[in-house]
Amino acid sequence: MPDLLKPFPAGGTFNRRGWHALAHLPTAGGAPFWADFQILRQPLVFTRRVEQHLGRMARTVIGGQPQVLLLSAGALESVLLDRDRVFSSKGGWTSLMGELFPRGLLLRDGDEHRHHRRLLLPSMKREVLQGYLQRMEVPVRSTVQQWVQRAELPGLGLPAMRHLALSRAADLLLALHDPSEVRSAEHDFGALVEASTAMLRLPLIGRRWARGLNARTRLVAQLKSLTAARRAHPGPDLLSQLVQARDEEGRRLQDDEVVDHLVFLMMAAHDTTASALTSALCLLAQHPEWQHRLRLEVFQEDPKQDLMPRMAARQQMGWVIREVLRLNPPVAFLQRQTLASVELEGVRLPSGALLTLAPLHVQRDARWWPDPDSFRPERFRASELPHPFAWAPFGGGAHRCLGQHLADAQMRLVLGELLLQARWSLPLGLSPQWRHAPITHPTQGGPLLLQPL
Repeated sequence: MPDLLKPFPAGGTFNRRGWHALAHLPTAGGAPFWADFQILRQPLVFTRRVEQHLGRMARTVIGGQPQVLLLSAGALESVLLDRDRVFSSKGGWTSLMGELFPRGLLLRDGDEHRHHRRLLLPSMKREVLQGYLQRMEVPVRSTVQQWVQRAELPGLGLPAMRHLALSRAADLLLALHDPSEVRSAEHDFGALVEASTAMLRLPLIGRRWARGLNARTRLVAQLKSLTAARRAHPGPDLLSQLVQARDEEGRRLQDDEVVDHLVFLMMAAHDTTASALTSALCLLAQHPEWQHRLRLEVFQEDPKQDLMPRMAARQQMGWVIREVLRLNPPVAFLQRQTLASVELEGVRLPSGALLTLAPLHVQRDARWWPDPDSFRPERFRASELPHPFAWAPFGGGAHRCLGQHLADAQMRLVLGELLLQARWSLPLGLSPQWRHAPITHPTQGGPLLLQPL
């Protein structure tokens, strides 16, 4: 067994009883912050060594707490579908996100989750998505023109993708257009996301955790003011729909509930989309033959056709997007907690066990994907997956990503505009490296080079 996987003493964990309750599982490191560092720095190396030497289930310590690390598609399926209602999303995510994104959909379970999800669902209907796309088209085209005029995007495109995604989310969700307000929100959401990886969670001035908490305070104040304004004067944005939404019994969301949902939705709507777009641009820069194929596909469209059907008809682009999300899922690890003693993959787990699921690992598992680390979009030519959960970048079950179809459509829109206006490439010799926590992003700051058509 390599040194990476030698057992460590469990004395540094916050829950010794929980650690010993998992003693029947092989140990992938029990020292405080050991697994955290591996997941931050080299997650695939870590999970592949765990599977090779210990199997597809092991115990470790993540976020200072004993965790069961699950590395199989079967475990993803059982936990995410949760047919017996024994796996809690709220319990899994609370220690990492509870103070930063309290009471968002991921931190609700059971009837409470279903009630809130039903109130949010109307904002994601097909006809509503069509309206969202139409509002995006002109601003996206104008933004891409500005990028092409500058001839390069710093940070391999990530800052530009974040600003674009947040400005569109601010428009669609809040009808917020003031550039200074959008920039301020962009800064605060960035601080919130970064705080979710803080290992020392103490309210010290200047520390990552403190910056995240301060950012949340500012965002909540801004969103409370907007919520009150939309109750008085509704508009075309999602916030206006939320304040007017009623369930079957006529109940509405309270202002604090609206704000909690907005903080979480704004984060999910911009940071994960920006991550996926950045990955797509970098992978297409490394594979110009696929840029050419997609450009031909877009050129052959009828521009008079409605926008939504046009996006849906981009078949090869759909393959590329799915392959991008297979290689670089924006959320590479998922959290759950057992609500009762349960058997999973033939192993008994105690009630209260924290689970870490690894879509990144499963989506690069050679059992399901030949040549798993290579960019091969044509593997999605077949409509059926090799396993129902061999590809799960949007999660699954009751907590499957609410904005999946909006994110897909937005990616198709942005990529299409870029393909119509430019070719892009990486500086000679630059091969992007990726970090997969808290959100997948490149670690380098080099430029993405744009050449007008």
